[in-house]
Amino acid sequence: MKRLSTILMTLLLSSALLFSGCQSSTDDTDDSTATLQITVVTDATWAPFEYVNEQTHAIEGFDIDLMKAIAEKANLEVTFQNVAWDALLAGMATGQYKVAISSITILPDRLEKWLFSEPYFNAGQMVCVQKTNTTILSHDDLTGKRVAAQTGTTGFFEAQKIANATVKSYDEIGLAFQDLINGQIDAVICDNPVAIDYVNANPDKLKKVGTAFTDEYYGISVAKGQTEILSRINLGLAAVIADGTLDQLIAKWNLNP
Repeated sequence: MKRLSTILMTLLLSSALLFSGCQSSTDDTDDSTATLQITVVTDATWAPFEYVNEQTHAIEGFDIDLMKAIAEKANLEVTFQNVAWDALLAGMATGQYKVAISSITILPDRLEKWLFSEPYFNAGQMVCVQKTNTTILSHDDLTGKRVAAQTGTTGFFEAQKIANATVKSYDEIGLAFQDLINGQIDAVICDNPVAIDYVNANPDKLKKVGTAFTDEYYGISVAKGQTEILSRINLGLAAVIADGTLDQLIAKWNLNP
């Protein structure tokens, strides 16, 4: 896991953003000074990026703080809606939702379905096991093991590549970690910051093994046709990178490498 330089961010999505800039918009406004009101969907089960505060019932996390900071820079008024992961993906593809921020990895097949902002975070895939496990030391030791991940995530896609592994998918990553603690599976694959959060919450029961074995770049998803919103988000993101807000949020949520 490491922060992105602005140079790497530009290189990674330059072709995608050029393509997105060519899309026609059916919903956009030409007045860049007008405040745009948008609902941003998120699957609030990915602490510390997005989660529901049990006391206040508010959606909180790194992604939420980042989106609020971007909105302030980009003249956007945002409200957040908690949506299950599969429904979020489907809704973005059909245009039911306009914007999503939810630890969403930028993937080629997703670029075909909707637009992405420039990337804002790199979070590779990590393996977690029980604290007492001495046989799984890295991703390379998962052959033939019982491996879990959340359905539709890059962790699930990586798990499916493991030779002879029994892959179990979950609608919510917390359920996978609970089964890991209970010994019903051998390992969980998930984004590194999510792994950090669960291991820190259960230091006597869980541990990370090896190092992140992929590069996973998060972006803010925008429905096709919503080019005005995409432009504003990218401008706001550039501003929070330039003024140090992004680094401050990374430090606040303990997401430094």
